[in-house]
Amino acid sequence: MLLLGAIWLVVACTLGTRGLWYDEIAAWRDYGSPAEGRAVWWCLTHWFDPANHPLQTFASRLSFEWFSTMLGGELALRLPSIMAGLATMGVLWRWTRARSGSTIGLWAGLLAFTNPLMLEHATEARGYAFMILAGALSLPIADRLYTTHRMGKRTLLNYAVVQSLGVGTHLTTAFLSVGHSILGLTQRSWRLLLGSALAAILTIPLLWPVIEGLWLTRDQLTESVGTPRGGYGLLRILGGQIAFGWLLVPLMIHGLLRSSQSVRRVLLGPIVGLLSLWVVIVISGSWAYTRFGLFALPAVLVALAHSLERIPHIWRLAVLGLQFYPLGLVILVDKQPIREAMHWSLEHTERTPLVVGLRGEVAGVYAGTRDVQFSLCGVPNWDLSTDLDNTKPEVVMVMYPNVANEAEKILSGRGFRLDRTLYGRLGESPVFTLSGNEEGSIQLWTRLNSLEK
Repeated sequence: MLLLGAIWLVVACTLGTRGLWYDEIAAWRDYGSPAEGRAVWWCLTHWFDPANHPLQTFASRLSFEWFSTMLGGELALRLPSIMAGLATMGVLWRWTRARSGSTIGLWAGLLAFTNPLMLEHATEARGYAFMILAGALSLPIADRLYTTHRMGKRTLLNYAVVQSLGVGTHLTTAFLSVGHSILGLTQRSWRLLLGSALAAILTIPLLWPVIEGLWLTRDQLTESVGTPRGGYGLLRILGGQIAFGWLLVPLMIHGLLRSSQSVRRVLLGPIVGLLSLWVVIVISGSWAYTRFGLFALPAVLVALAHSLERIPHIWRLAVLGLQFYPLGLVILVDKQPIREAMHWSLEHTERTPLVVGLRGEVAGVYAGTRDVQFSLCGVPNWDLSTDLDNTKPEVVMVMYPNVANEAEKILSGRGFRLDRTLYGRLGESPVFTLSGNEEGSIQLWTRLNSLEK
């Protein structure tokens, strides 16, 4: 298991050197970057959109200041998430081995170290690796609160700190505590309810500086702003991954049923929390990405480990195949090739390129000292034709071509040709091929020989 952990760390650090994708750049530019003279703690006191995962942004800023010279900017920004991912796997392996035996512990460790969701979110500068770590740490602590016959002030404090730090990283982690509280209520474990109340008390001063920003941006949680709607993708986490999550849900349920009652009640806490989040999303008409429920992933992996220990060998191979295939795609396919696209654009023209996108200016982080013009298709009065007239570019870089669907017609009519498409894995729908997904692709249009110079 130590060897597997070392291999995972090497792969994670290698992936950490890839170019940043849209959300990583947006969060860094808006909240973490020192470029505008912002102090280290600025991200903890400001909020104007969900791009900020305050505690993760804070950790990435510190890591950037300490290690960017030695490791490079990308790996330095992602290092806190990589460490959180590695810690998650260690916690799952040790707790499962202690509670369910070495064989199931081995399966849990294997699933954790090879889980595509775990590797993906542990190699990006976002808060989801910390959300998963909070879910993992909650398992042994909740187990102790169930089994101890004393108040256990230290255990209560540990539980509350884990929950509050999880919420301070991503708001939907609050449903982790909701799930444990519901199970604590049904199991008459008042210590879990007390721990959740203490977590709420600890979270208030942590989020107090951004309460006003949260209130002013509350409309960003409405159905009209986000996609996909209904949050049904959340339930794929019950299968341990996005790509084949629905297929593995029955296996997870089988593992829950075959585990001991004491283990099952601990695992059900995060799972009930995930279901509670889904119900709230559906009733409120809001929206959620699958990754908003990743706090339940550790519990799901442990349940799957209990199932793997009891099913025939041929089914084990099938499950591992469903695990390793998307893992290979995570390793081989970039999430969004912004860095490569920007470098290509700058290499193919001496003039200022034009970037079309929802917030195309994020690509400017890879422009260096070169000037870049932007045409923001996310604004109501977007007019690409006027932007082309004003900038007269030779190269146009189109991000999110599925959103800027008018760009192709306009560019073709203006004498541009599609020179290259760089594909990525970005998108809520699972990606099954090495060519990647159109939603994460970047189109590179050129008009290098035009007379209009």
